[in-house]
Amino acid sequence: MLDLSLLKDEPDKIKAALKKKHVDLDFERLLKLDNERRSLLKTVEDMRARQNDFNKKITTLKESARKKALVDMKVLAQELSEKTKLLEEVSGNFRSLWLQVPNIPAEEVPEGASDEENKEFKTWGERRNFDFAVKGHEEIVKNLDIADIERATKVAGTKFYYLKGKGVVLEMSLMRFALDELIKAGFTPLTPPDLVRPEMMYAAAHFPPEDDAYALEKDNLYLAGTAEVGLAGYHLNETLEEKDLPAKYCGYSACFRREAGGYGKKGSGLYRVHQFHKIEMFVFCTPKQSAQIHEDLLAIAENIMQKLELPYRVVLNCGGDLGLPQHKKYDIEAWLPATASWGETHSCSNDTDYQARRLGTKFISQEGKKEYVHTLNNTAVASPRIIIPILENYQKKDGSVAVPAVLQPYTGFKEIK
Repeated sequence: MLDLSLLKDEPDKIKAALKKKHVDLDFERLLKLDNERRSLLKTVEDMRARQNDFNKKITTLKESARKKALVDMKVLAQELSEKTKLLEEVSGNFRSLWLQVPNIPAEEVPEGASDEENKEFKTWGERRNFDFAVKGHEEIVKNLDIADIERATKVAGTKFYYLKGKGVVLEMSLMRFALDELIKAGFTPLTPPDLVRPEMMYAAAHFPPEDDAYALEKDNLYLAGTAEVGLAGYHLNETLEEKDLPAKYCGYSACFRREAGGYGKKGSGLYRVHQFHKIEMFVFCTPKQSAQIHEDLLAIAENIMQKLELPYRVVLNCGGDLGLPQHKKYDIEAWLPATASWGETHSCSNDTDYQARRLGTKFISQEGKKEYVHTLNNTAVASPRIIIPILENYQKKDGSVAVPAVLQPYTGFKEIK
């Protein structure tokens, strides 16, 4: 969440953020609730001060004065109880709205309502010229028997899948390759919990809204949509030392998403599914470090794509394509020959101190000052999303698929046929 002082001192910044991010929120109601909350808080504090003053003086009062004071204090206690309940109600309503206020977007974030208005600023790699009819990944996995969507649908419903045979080996090879790259870059690997408490989803700024997460109501737990949630919580309510920053972690996990409303966005086959595996990068750092680390995380993901020899582009996300916590975000999109289009493979975000304020994660500077850390995250690899461009770009005329050279030491085979 934002520093609350912004609402009082720089409300125009928040209004501009709501507009740029296309967040529909009643700002005037937010201001009204905040004023009510502040007024009630002062009233309650004044009443408690009067109670405390009476308790200190009661033994010094004469009997007649004590009796009168006790009657007055009984009335005050009743009023205090009513005002406290009202304060709790108003504060709850305010907090519900305040949690929906987004982070302030960076100045360079382009205007736009959706991912169609993201700004391309970099491309890499040569698109392959095929001398045969290009197949889409759905046809390829079926022909090579490395995934089974039909049987998964019988078991779990739509948007689930089995990886099979060499498809499983390919996925695990991708994960190990990415893990090795991140370890070389100084990341500490973690396997975070896949199930998290609702308060952790709020702390990681993944709630609100709640409509994309699977809930286990009996246990009051949610299935995390990304390792980012568990990684963010690793230093929940902790204060770190500046000398230990940046603290770099990478998490391997299963990910679960309802993908509510996402079916129109390349929704077929293995592209947008309810369950997948991913290695996520996550960094805690100082405010001074975060802008450069954002670029560093992007460079690591680009290096992975380049070693896989997959043509891609990098886009700067527009305001309408930023989530609530994101100050600035890059997406990497791989070239998909079958549809002659780009498909997102990586999402690289700088959340500044927005997430940290919910997490309660701070650091002590060398001067002894306590500040909130900045948090950043980026995909290393997400499967089967990353498998799609590999299959389509590496397909051969005879129907087989070559394995990227960098993965062959992991897979133990050079092609899938």
